[in-house]
Amino acid sequence: MKHHVLTDAATGFAERALDKGFSAATMRGMWHQFFVALALCVGAMFPIINPVGHAPMFYMMTEADSPAFRCRQAYKTSLWVFVILFVSMTAGSHILNFFAVTLADLRIAGGVLIARSAWKMLGNTSRITDAEKSAAADKDDISLTPMATPILSGPGAMSLAIGLLSYGHTPADYLGYIVGFFVIAFTTWLCLHFSEKIVLFLGVNGAGALNRILGFLILAIGVNLIVHGLKDAFLSSEGRPIPTFFVF
Repeated sequence: MKHHVLTDAATGFAERALDKGFSAATMRGMWHQFFVALALCVGAMFPIINPVGHAPMFYMMTEADSPAFRCRQAYKTSLWVFVILFVSMTAGSHILNFFAVTLADLRIAGGVLIARSAWKMLGNTSRITDAEKSAAADKDDISLTPMATPILSGPGAMSLAIGLLSYGHTPADYLGYIVGFFVIAFTTWLCLHFSEKIVLFLGVNGAGALNRILGFLILAIGVNLIVHGLKDAFLSSEGRPIPTFFVF
């Protein structure tokens, strides 16, 4: 009787230990996915958003305003950046499914957009037109347009936010991307909040040099997306779905 009791107790203890070991291994895997997704999001998104390089532009647009107004605009701009990236990632996949656009297609298109933005940065060309600059000078609130979009989170950043799902779409990945968006938004707020100090520290030449360095990195990201998109598109053996709006 004692032997059976001890055996049952040992078996139960072993099962609980295995369960705990499995849970610990699962948690380690989830944390690993989370940090990989976070690093991927911040590492790829930061050069495209480029809050440091765009701080001088923000300061020039708010130079005649009070410091308190500039702080409010910095906060609202960073909030809009987070919202735009979050909505692009969450709603973008549903839009892609509706139009039967694959992630390979998105990678190619997003890579082209990102490479185009990088080419403008290498040439020190602004992301907004002269008409948009003129309109921004007359606006009281520049947080959504033109600062949040198209200057910071423009088409390139939006397409990259959707394209992140091609690297992983587990709950841990989603959480990592969302925290990454928060880190980007917080960094944006810091750079815009202290835009006057950044302008004094970098100067015109320093800001231009930083833009060119980041532009080169962004160009490499765009080329990487195009290459992997073409590889996935040509090597995939799955049939392409029919767009939803063509189905009656």
